[in-house]
Amino acid sequence: MKKLFTSILVLSLAFSLCACGERETPPQLDTSADDMTEAITEISADEASEKSESAESATETDTTESAAETDTAESATERVVLDLEDLSETDENVFTCTYDGIKREFVISLPPESNGAPLIVMLHGAGDSAENFRRTSGFDNDALPKGYAVCYVSGTSNTKAGRSYRSWNYGRLEPDYDDVGFIKALVNYLVDEYSLDKDHVFCAGFSNGGFMNFRLALEAQDTFLACASVGGDLCKTLWNKRPEKNDVGMLVVYGEIDESIPKNFDDSAKTALDPAIEDVIDYMASSNGLNKQSESETEDGMIISKYGADSDKDIVWGVLVKDAKHAWYTEELDGINTNKLVLEFFENWR
Repeated sequence: MKKLFTSILVLSLAFSLCACGERETPPQLDTSADDMTEAITEISADEASEKSESAESATETDTTESAAETDTAESATERVVLDLEDLSETDENVFTCTYDGIKREFVISLPPESNGAPLIVMLHGAGDSAENFRRTSGFDNDALPKGYAVCYVSGTSNTKAGRSYRSWNYGRLEPDYDDVGFIKALVNYLVDEYSLDKDHVFCAGFSNGGFMNFRLALEAQDTFLACASVGGDLCKTLWNKRPEKNDVGMLVVYGEIDESIPKNFDDSAKTALDPAIEDVIDYMASSNGLNKQSESETEDGMIISKYGADSDKDIVWGVLVKDAKHAWYTEELDGINTNKLVLEFFENWR
């Protein structure tokens, strides 16, 4: 079984990298086509391999996930947030540190006036890095002029799951490191070090980083006002023990033909490990005490469903991008500007 899983994982990762050749580098971004395809169009090896082995894993999922649910539940209730240690600036605004003995890396971008600035934490997809996600997304170009500080964070390898590439502990199985605790500790450090606004902290992520955003929305409600997941879903392990109430806003962006996202409308959720994205959006809204306020289709091919209440805070948006695959969508390549969409959503809290 382990050998079969490893083979599938390697093939899935190879396919995701090869399939990226269709896309080109947006002209305004300072990066190569290889970097762009790796970070922007990569189908996460985690989610792709899990989807391909869903039938095989049916016999072992109950045992594995029951243990994982116990571990995850304990970590959520008993988590102790430590301090960052061994901080070092290795390049301009590029830092390394250790958290609970694990080496970490992050990149900080500051607006012209950083005192009291809101903070956005950015989480890359599987196999990517903080610096590459910063360059390929071009998020600084849109966020810094609006006064946001932005911190891009690198994941780490999950040795327990046999993954040698960078990824996030989004809750499927508990590896030997605590990403929720680390991200909370990093936010605490950044707020203190740069005098940022601790009451206006947000998070956004793509693919594997999008999955991680759902976990943060459930388990770091005391840190984040709102989260944004692009090409991610809430994994079954966390879905099965989701809290009845939640207090974090959520933007969910997914492509109509993104094969890594289970959906009700195309019946892909029937054979997927994780819940349908429509059900996840409904949960995020209902757990916030929200009702659907509007649904509209934009000229650039997005169907946006907005959920709200009397307050303009704690809102949820579900965004279906028509005819779109798995990507951090750009205006040049897709006619959709993910950066501006994420910032428009976060502006509801300013």
